[in-house]
Parts: sequence; C-alpha cells; structure tokens
Amino acid sequence: MGFIKNFFTSFWIILPLIAVYITACGIATFIENDYGIRVANAVVYRTWWFNLLHIYFAIAVIATLLKFKQWKRKKYANSLLHLSFVFIIVGAGITRFFSFEGMMHIREGNTSSSVTASESTLNIFAVKNSEKQFSFLEIPFVSTSKTFSKKQAIEFFGKDLVLSNFKIKKLNHDKKDDALEISFSAEYDGVNQSFNIIGGKNIDSKFDRNYFKDIQFFINWGPRTIKLPFQIKLNQFILDRYPGSHSPSSYASEVEILDDQNRVVKPYRIFMNNVLDFDGYRFYQSSYDNDEKGTILSVNKDPGKNITYLGYIMLILGAIGLLFEKNGRFVFLLKSLQKQRFDSCAAILLCLFFVFFGNQNLFASEIPEMSLQDRIQFVDNFKKKSEKHVDNFASIQLQNMSGRVEPIDTIANNIVHKITKKNNFMGMSNNQMFLGMMLYSDIWKDLKIIYVGNEQIGDIIGLSKKDRYASLSDFFSDKIGYKLNNFVEDANRVDLAKRTTFEKELLRVDERVSLAYSIFSGSFLRIFPSESGDKWLDPIGISQQQNKEMVEQVSLLLRNFSSSFDKGLSSGNWEDLDQTILDIKEYQKTNGGVIYLPEKKVKAEIFLNHSNFFGKLILPYLILGILFFIHMICCIFKDKKVIPWVSRGIYALMVVCVAFHTLGLLLRWYVSDHSPWSNAYESMLYITWASAFAGVAFFRRYDFALSASMLLSGIGLFVANLGFMDPQITPLVPVLKSYWLNIHVSTIMSGYSFLGLCFILGVMTLMFFIFRKNEGSCVDRSIISLHLLNEVSMILGILMLTVGNFLGAVWANESWGRYWSWDPKETWALISIGVYAIILHFRMVGIKSGYFFASASVVGFYSILMTYFGVNYYLSGMHSYAAGDPLPIPAFVYYFTGAMILLIIAAGVKRKGAPKIS
Repeated sequence: MGFIKNFFTSFWIILPLIAVYITACGIATFIENDYGIRVANAVVYRTWWFNLLHIYFAIAVIATLLKFKQWKRKKYANSLLHLSFVFIIVGAGITRFFSFEGMMHIREGNTSSSVTASESTLNIFAVKNSEKQFSFLEIPFVSTSKTFSKKQAIEFFGKDLVLSNFKIKKLNHDKKDDALEISFSAEYDGVNQSFNIIGGKNIDSKFDRNYFKDIQFFINWGPRTIKLPFQIKLNQFILDRYPGSHSPSSYASEVEILDDQNRVVKPYRIFMNNVLDFDGYRFYQSSYDNDEKGTILSVNKDPGKNITYLGYIMLILGAIGLLFEKNGRFVFLLKSLQKQRFDSCAAILLCLFFVFFGNQNLFASEIPEMSLQDRIQFVDNFKKKSEKHVDNFASIQLQNMSGRVEPIDTIANNIVHKITKKNNFMGMSNNQMFLGMMLYSDIWKDLKIIYVGNEQIGDIIGLSKKDRYASLSDFFSDKIGYKLNNFVEDANRVDLAKRTTFEKELLRVDERVSLAYSIFSGSFLRIFPSESGDKWLDPIGISQQQNKEMVEQVSLLLRNFSSSFDKGLSSGNWEDLDQTILDIKEYQKTNGGVIYLPEKKVKAEIFLNHSNFFGKLILPYLILGILFFIHMICCIFKDKKVIPWVSRGIYALMVVCVAFHTLGLLLRWYVSDHSPWSNAYESMLYITWASAFAGVAFFRRYDFALSASMLLSGIGLFVANLGFMDPQITPLVPVLKSYWLNIHVSTIMSGYSFLGLCFILGVMTLMFFIFRKNEGSCVDRSIISLHLLNEVSMILGILMLTVGNFLGAVWANESWGRYWSWDPKETWALISIGVYAIILHFRMVGIKSGYFFASASVVGFYSILMTYFGVNYYLSGMHSYAAGDPLPIPAFVYYFTGAMILLIIAAGVKRKGAPKIS
C-alpha cells in the first residue's frame, strides 16, 4: 500500500515520467512531419502507454493534493490550478474515445445529412433481408506490409463476425498516404469467407462482398460516412476578397437546418470564428469549392468539451490567484526579494547611449562596373538631381498583389531590398532605384543590381567569380532565352525537404529576377483605380479597359509624368512633376473608393518605413543591458553604494527605449489595422517589447532583472532583423480575424518574454558562480537574489505560457472544431510547459542549489527556441512558416550552444559551498 501511495505522490517518480511524456511528444512531432499524423497517432499519441500516462498524471495530481493537504494550508489557488489539469485530462479522454469529426460538402441549393469521417477505417455493412447494420474497425499503421493473426470480433444480428489472418500492404511510397491493400478471413455463423480490399482516403474505395447464408456483408477501407439526424441546406456561399486581390478576406455559408420533413428548423450564417451549434453537433466553415458554388464544413461532436472548458476556467482562475495567494510560493519569493540589497558604485559614460540613435549606414554605397560612360553619367545625374524630388512620388498610393493599399515607398523599400540585398545601393534610395527601373528600364536593365552571391549560378549566367551582382540582361540570351529556366524547373520539381543549397539559392535568385522584371514592366505600378474602385490597375491593365475616357485620362497622366521627370533631370525645373503627382493623387482620391487611404495614414506608414524604430533600438538595448550589468558587478566586488542620479539616469534611458518601442508597435498597429503580432516578425517585436516593459514596470527595483530584460530585448530585435523574417505588413487570413488573436498571442508571447528573461538571469547567475571565492560573500548574496528573480520570472512565464496555450485551444475549437490536434506548435508549447514544470519542482526532490536551477533555466530555454523557431522553420503544421522545409541551422547556433555548455561546466567547478535556496 505504501509503495502504491509513493508511486503516485513521489516527485522522484512524477518528474521523470513528465520527462518521458514530453520526450515522447517531441519525438512524435518529428514522426508527424515525416510520416503524417496517422503514424504519430499509431506510434505515440493513441498508444495504450501514452493513455496510461495521462491517467497516471490525473491520479498523481489528486493524490499529491491529498498528501500535502493544500486546502488546509489555505493554498486554494494552488489546489485549483493543479486540479484543473485533472478536468482537462478527463475531458480530453472523453473527447478521444467518444467524439468524432469529419467534413460535410454541400453545393448551393442542395442539402446533405452525410459527414465523411476524417480517418480511414474498415467499414462493414451487414444486410439481412431489408434490415441493415453497420460497424467499423480501426487498422494499425503499416509502413510497407504487415501480417497479424489477432482476431477481431464484431456483433451483427446477435452473432459475431470474426476477422483474422490480416495481410496488409501499403500501395505507394508516400509515407503520409493511407492507401492499403487488405486481405483477411471472415467467419460468421459457421461460414468462412475471404475478403480482399483496396482503398484509402485519396482513392476510390470499392466494397468487397460475400454471402454468409442469408446475410450479406459489404466491407471497404476508407473514410466512413456518418448520417446525421437532420439535414443542412446551403442557400448561398459568399466569398469576399481583399480589394484587387485573389486572397480571401472572409467566406461564409448561408444555411438552413431541415427536419425529416424538410421543414426549416433554424437559418444560420456560418463563417470563420462563427460556429453553428445544433443538437450536440458543431459546424465550422472550413473551405470551399474552386468555383465558389459549394462549401466544405468541418463537423464535430464532442461530449468532453464542457468538462475540458471547465478545466480551462479553473486553470485561468488558479493562475491568477497563485500570484496573490498569501501562503503561495510567488508571494514568498517577492518577500524574500525585499530583503535583498544590491549595492552599486561609480557612474557610467551615458553619452555613449546617444551615439546609436543616429542613422546607421550598415552597408557602404556601391556602384557596379559599367561598360558605357554615358550610362554612368546619366545614372549619376539621376542620382543627384532626383534625390529631393522622389519622396513626393513615393507618397503615391498603390495596391499590392495581396490587395493591400500602401504608399509606393513601402513596396519600393521591400522589393528593391530583396533584389539588391542592400539599402542605398549605388548611393540611391530604394525609391530612386524603383523609379529609375520603371522610367529608364533600357538603362537599368544593364546595371548589375540583382544579387546572385552563388558562384555556381554565376557560372551559369556567365559572371566572373568576383561578381556578386548581375544585370537583368545577364540572365537572358538570344539563343536560349532565360538561362536559368531549365534549372528552375528542375528545382521546383524537387520535394521541399530534399532541395539542396544550390536549388534553394537558385529559386531565390529566380525570385529576384522576377521582381526586377516586374518593376521594369511597370506591373507593380498598380496606382490607377478601376471603375469599381476595389481593384487598382497598372498602366497595361488600364489600357485594356473599355472606358475610353478613363484610358485617355490615365494615358495623359503617364505621359505628363514621364515628360515632366525628363524635364526636371535636364533643366532642374520640377514644378510640372509636382503638379502631375498632385493630379495622380486627385485621380486616386476621386476613383479609389473606401480603400483610398487618408493622407495622415500614408504619412504614418512612410514615417514607420524610414524611422526604423526596431532596428535602431538594438544597440541601445544591448549597450544599456551590458553596461548596467558590468556596472553592478563592479559595485558588488568593490562594495560601494549606489549614486542615486546614476541609477535614475540609466533607468530613465531604459524607459525612453521602451517608449520608442511602444510607439513603433502602436504605429505599426495603426498602419496595418490589426494588432502587430500576426506573423513571425511581428511576434518577435512584441516579445522584445514585453521583455523590456516587464523590466521597467515590474523589475525596476531589481537591477539584475532590469539589465537582463534589456539584453533579451536587444538580442530579440537583432534576431528579428537578421533577414529571415519577413517584415512586410500583410492582410490577415480569415481565421486570424478574431479577438482571440489579441488574447492568445499576446499572452503566450509574454510568457516567452519572461522565460527568455530566465535564460539571461541564468547566464548571469552562472557567471557569478565563476567569480565565487569565499562562502557568504557579496557574490553569494547576488546569486541568491538572481535565483529569486529567476524563479519569479519563471513562474510568471510558465503561467502565461500555460494559459496562452490553452486559450489557443479554445480559439481553435471555436474556429475549426478541434481544441487539440497535436499540431507541432501546440505540442512543443506543451513540451515547454513540461520542461519548466520540472525545473520549478526541483525543490520538491531536494534540489535547492542555485547552480542547478540556473543551469536548468539556460538549458530549458532551448525548448522555447524550438517552440518559437524550430517548429516554424523545421516542422510542418498549421503554425509553420516554412511548411517543413528545413533551413540550414546557422553556424552561430552551434557556437552559442557550445559557449553555454562551457559556461555551465566552468560554473559547476565553483558550485561547492554555494548557498541553498529554500
């Protein structure tokens, strides 16, 4: 009895099993990426031992609460938080075994009561006279072929149909396809027959049939059809697109629920984030037919939803209460921090800070070699004379390919930088380059402006080994046309995950060529609203319109623009150009309709483009964090007191940084019309802001935490601006048009920020271990303080991460009917929760060493890096940006990891005699 009790209450057993659980989850995400979710389910998620782990954790939570009698110690929030996981596990178990999900396809004007299940099964129909019975059987996953003799018995008409001697063969090499050939023996009422079936989700699954005396059995392999007790009629499918784009803004199904006599029970409009609930079933807008005359609804029936939601509510309430519980760990840590003192000393040269707010020219101007002197002179003249007049042109609005209306300045900065991989290329602004390529394509097409950077590609187009840039003309020849054409076609045929470095770089160069060609042809210049106003056209598109008056008006504007610009270059008189630009803007305002932007929004976006809020904050954040840390180390070892004005001055500069950061986010929010955390780049901006804000708002009295928050923000902004994250503002996809975007993303990103802060505090702690000499010294006192700050930050981080993750589950359930699908992103968030849960419970197994906690907080952060970066760029799933196409791991990652390992080892040498933390 004692063994059983300890088995469920000993943290020496609970924590290793949590480690086993999260390790299995991590392995499963890679299995899913390579083989599909069905294989991941068969190997991990739906195995008996994985289910047993869930049962164990539920029992362990209850047993531990009883053992420690948390309610008697008035730890009500703690009890509520942990008990919530029991409800979540129970609800998930009911969902796992008693729910179903599938898809319903309906054409306009038609009705349907049939749902196609998501998973393939062995579907069995028994027919006796006019009576029918149905059942199904799940088949274990097979990779190539498999034979097993385990008998399966299913009752029909009071007798068992016994299936045995299964032989299963996979039909193709696609690891994610479930097409199978299945043969087996069947015995019913003393009669033996054999079946041979070929089927699957993506092929025509035909029934094999046999007679067993007076009963006939029909069996196939494929998704089964589920009949609903009512019908759904699609009256109309409505698709709204972003103006001038093929990208859907929203789509909806106008439906009616009909009873068995075709009477209307309930009319309803189903669209993304707006679900139809009826008779225990939920219908979600999933997709639609290509001709936009039919809808595809996701259908779900989940009896475990209410229990799971109750668990989520308990979790949120428990997490909030935990921060204020008088007898709780969080309040204890805060009280302990109040007893700690940080001494400081000498002043820092603050003037260094302001140097980095100036303009940073990261790349030197470069003029590629030219063959003709007159072209050099023309480009030089263009560069000098147009510099002060091109900004007016850049404020003209255009509609990009995704349908978003923005100033020319935005697309010029994005596209020209992609082509040249630099700003201020050839000493010209991106707007100058964009305008020159359009107006003087005959000259610009021979300029070496397209970045190649790959010797193998350079050899194909005939570049010398020293050249990193090519002209558009270099990519074409009279004999073979586009020199890269065959290579690009071959690269596109290669599976994403199998492309070589050359093939990936080839496709990037091909994209740059296409972008350059689009500028030369004027196809980006979609500045003229059509008659409807929602779609804007380029000059070629306008010339094809039926409205002759419109065509003539636009043609005149284009001629005036070209001639007035030539006049400005030759005579220096730019008045005609300014008037022509005013005429173009007036034409846009008159014909642009509701999507024409107000002047203040255009100015705001141009200001955002050129202010470079987030790039300019990198060095101030880093320098403030580093200098403040060095300042504190010096003061600790010299045992000197703080100079008040120095501390206040440093803090004031940090507040200025956060204020600038906040202003940049608010400005991006205003310009984009949605919260600035909808993609990888924006989420990184928010994480760094949350880290910096947490430092100045919550940790202002704790110098080490304040320093760490600045360092984390600087590193995060540096990563965001490395180039692999796309900073462009794009329209939201329909599913993101929800208040859940603000709630879920902001909460989970704030959790990342606090856990990132733990990483920095952990590094600081390990560095102090290296400096240890005597027990009880000022260094040991600093280690204790850093540990307390680290644990406070970790509690905040894991609570936000946990709440944010499960709020995301609610959003998913309200959007497409599945609150947990083992998507790699949500799974790795769960893994991170498990990692930090283990770290926070170290003290329950007697590990109270600051060294182990600091080391764990450093190592644990790699789970966050995997959740945030690894899943996005190395695994496929709903949250992935690279669709499982692995990017090369940068070399600095290996150096960084090696440095962390050396730091942990070096600190470990000095860990003996270090103070314990209660």
